[in-house]
Amino acid sequence: MLNLLFSTLLPGTNINLTALDWNSLAAADVNLNALLTQLNGGVVVSDPSQVLNANITLAQLQAALVSVLQADGQTAAANALNLLTPSIGGLTGNIRLADLLQVSLPPGSLANVNLDVLDLITGGVQLYNFRNVVTTPTPVTLTTAQLAPLGLGGLANVRIWAQVVEPPTYNCGPVGTGFHSAAIRLKLDFDVAQGLTLAPLVSALNGLNIGGLVSLAGTNITASLLHLSVYADIARAEGTINAVNLASNAVTLQARPGLVNLYIGTIADAVFFNRTAVLTPASVTPITATSLAVTVGVNLLAGLRVADVDIPLAVSLRAVATATPSTQSVVFTGPFKQTRTLTSGTVSATALVTSLVNSLELQITSGTPVVRLVNNLIVLPLPVGNIVNAVVGSLLQTLRPVVTAVVAPVLSAVLGGVVDNLLGLLGIRIGQAVFTVESISQSCAATVQLVKTLAPTTDTGVFNLSVAQGATVLASVANVGNNGATTAVVTAPGTIYTLAETAGTATVLSRYASTWECKDQAGTTLTSGTGQNFTFTSPALSAQPLNVVCRITNRTRQADLSITKSDGSGTYTPGGTASYVITVSNAGPDAVTAAQVADTLPAGATLSAPWTCSASAGSACSAASGGAAGSNGISLGVDLINGGTATITVPVIFSADPAAY
Repeated sequence: MLNLLFSTLLPGTNINLTALDWNSLAAADVNLNALLTQLNGGVVVSDPSQVLNANITLAQLQAALVSVLQADGQTAAANALNLLTPSIGGLTGNIRLADLLQVSLPPGSLANVNLDVLDLITGGVQLYNFRNVVTTPTPVTLTTAQLAPLGLGGLANVRIWAQVVEPPTYNCGPVGTGFHSAAIRLKLDFDVAQGLTLAPLVSALNGLNIGGLVSLAGTNITASLLHLSVYADIARAEGTINAVNLASNAVTLQARPGLVNLYIGTIADAVFFNRTAVLTPASVTPITATSLAVTVGVNLLAGLRVADVDIPLAVSLRAVATATPSTQSVVFTGPFKQTRTLTSGTVSATALVTSLVNSLELQITSGTPVVRLVNNLIVLPLPVGNIVNAVVGSLLQTLRPVVTAVVAPVLSAVLGGVVDNLLGLLGIRIGQAVFTVESISQSCAATVQLVKTLAPTTDTGVFNLSVAQGATVLASVANVGNNGATTAVVTAPGTIYTLAETAGTATVLSRYASTWECKDQAGTTLTSGTGQNFTFTSPALSAQPLNVVCRITNRTRQADLSITKSDGSGTYTPGGTASYVITVSNAGPDAVTAAQVADTLPAGATLSAPWTCSASAGSACSAASGGAAGSNGISLGVDLINGGTATITVPVIFSADPAAY
């Protein structure tokens, strides 16, 4: 069946794989991410659309599949695919996987997406047919060896045409994503080896009285092989992902099989294989299914035979059957992959065969009759027209069950055994559709939460925490102490968020040294820094959850300050001068802001000039100099980092008046 399907959809090919080969392909899966990487020349794909939208040949798709399957150790499937090389290697037409496979999941999720190899190959073949096969496809003639396994041993001269009117769409996506099978048209043209049962027709004519003038006797009828054309126009089966429940490993689809139209008769190839043409019952004209050669003896009512009349008759058939399946809801529960067939109530191949047979329209058209006199009798002109009309009228009544007896089992074999099974390989059947859920893939956005940590934990400070995007606050909490936290915010990939603290009631932020750190659920530090606010950029969606907890730690500031003063001498001389050096040092661990330094000179000593101040790198004096000659004190503030110093130089003069001391 698959060999026939592929050879029909790919004109010029001769596919001849064994059942074992096809089963190997049906049992194999290919990782989507690995396949896209292989098609991208081995470079990991950051944007799947770039690869999906590239023009490739079926041979390139096959080669990429073989490489991935071999790397995964699926050698049986790889070997089976290699057997297609001689047949598809010469096909030059292109396909775009984006027309077949629509991916609306982020790249990080594709590592968990596996596709059935046979589905992917079959879909690629349908897409090739849609894009590259001319309007009227080339038929495939079935040999006697092919007919018997298909249950068509009673048929001859069987030809089959197939055309994909709309390619299928496989979809990797979230709730609301749509998908559909191919829409396809099939035509089968064949002769029925089993002839019509003619005895009822003969009986219907023998003894027939025509207008009280003559009667018929000695009827003989021969019939040609019954020839039929059967058309199947199958609209796409379609559906939507209605729900995905990762916890219960379940997927709900809202889906329905495709609209089915079946015809017996003749439809012009230019119409049937025109992808833009909408077929209606008006598109179908009767087909001349068989020819009857009827010979009747014409007797006078007295019983004297006067002539034989040869009447050539053409029997035409036409039938139309339509079915519209309804929408259904179906739940797929893992493990995946899982395939389910949706059946639409009364719509089936059997029901449609019955509908076709019941709608069968018969027409009998007469050729030119030939009259042959017998016994050398000369009689009045015979009512030949009346005879022909009577024969046609009588046969119309009798012929229908005769034709039905032959056509009904043939249609069951053709539609139920061949058409239905061929369509089944494409995911659709008459009144049914085959849906497969390959897998569920997580696609997770990071969450972020801000938590307060105090050191020591018994510190009584309270703080206001917030997570904002621009001017919009998404989560906040007020006046919380140690381990107070906002709710978790679900982030949008690539978006920048601001996380911040402010002082709560009766709390002074300057009392604290603030650091921050963001970790994932595994305890891995993602980013860190110092301060009371910072930004966090949300990462891309990934196949695994990412829960980020950011903590701002406020530690009560601690500093070890020391101060020394010396003029470098153990004595002083009244009336003389000296310089005192005051050194302020911070041994940490925290920086000190605006530490106040004040000193009053002893009696008898006054400034001889303004004092000066210099600080080590990272530290600062509130003023570079101050005071004036004759004053007796200094006062300034210093900012000292951990390990920082400030050096204040104080020039003095000692009074020469002993009373000053």
